[in-house]
Amino acid sequence: MNMIELDKVSKRYGSKTIIHDISFHVKKGEIVGFLGPNGAGKTTTMRMISGFTSTTSGTVKVAGYDMATQNHMASQRLGYLPEHPPLYDVLDVRSYLRFVATAKGISKTQFPTHLEKVVDACKLASVVDKEIYKLSKGYRQRVGLAQALLGDPEVLLLDEPTASLDPGQIHETREVIRLFGSERAVLLSTHILSEVTLLCSRVAIINQGRMLAVDTPDRLQQAAEESNVVWVEAAGDEAAIKQALQAVDGVVSVSSSTLPKAKLLSFDCMVSEDEGIQQRIARAVTSAGELQRLERRKPTLENVFLRYVAQSSKNPE
Repeated sequence: MNMIELDKVSKRYGSKTIIHDISFHVKKGEIVGFLGPNGAGKTTTMRMISGFTSTTSGTVKVAGYDMATQNHMASQRLGYLPEHPPLYDVLDVRSYLRFVATAKGISKTQFPTHLEKVVDACKLASVVDKEIYKLSKGYRQRVGLAQALLGDPEVLLLDEPTASLDPGQIHETREVIRLFGSERAVLLSTHILSEVTLLCSRVAIINQGRMLAVDTPDRLQQAAEESNVVWVEAAGDEAAIKQALQAVDGVVSVSSSTLPKAKLLSFDCMVSEDEGIQQRIARAVTSAGELQRLERRKPTLENVFLRYVAQSSKNPE
């Protein structure tokens, strides 16, 4: 079942369109990474899914409920961690979470059980009775995650959940997301591409309010043949070597730089998937200079993401 479903959703502020006709879904038990540069439309999309703001056109459904007409029913099944958690600094952590539980309709008798679960999951036992204004950024982020998890929501919207955390806390938070995501639908907005690889079964890439791709991390990498790179270190005349490389069949583009410490030249050759390309590049380099090192670099999620964003910026619809 699709627990999050967007169908041809657009958002305009005045005459300016922020989100352009996007569609995607998240199923139960699925963690989907939501990637895009600053200003791409991730937060606006999250706000429409959460019901914080309405769509201009199109449909948003959460757990089968239309956010335009069944907002209350949908919100009861939703946990939302905004980029800046909505914390009340004058309250201690326990009182804040009690307030959130009341807003979510959790009864007083049920609250201790729910509190224990999220405090344990988010490692908050040592600060549960401290005022929020006394907490570090990392602990404040954990409290924000705890309020999203309260009430065992079926759908989780997490906007940069590991921001401000140290490496140990990042690892713990990822494990919490993995644990809770196994039985829920999770949409995870992040700039940390390794997080997507580790946690997500699918990736949605957005830029300038347009959906560029929705697929698995592996298939996005496989689809990016032009992001394959052969890296070369060589000695000799830079212009001559670069010209020889550009003439190689299968080399799409060549960029070069100087390595001052070793007094060598570095070349990044963007290549197509072509058997024998490395051998042809090696021959080209040795014909114009002295080959020191050659390495094939397969596509990574990072350069796939950057390629999609670069293409959409150059060719907006």
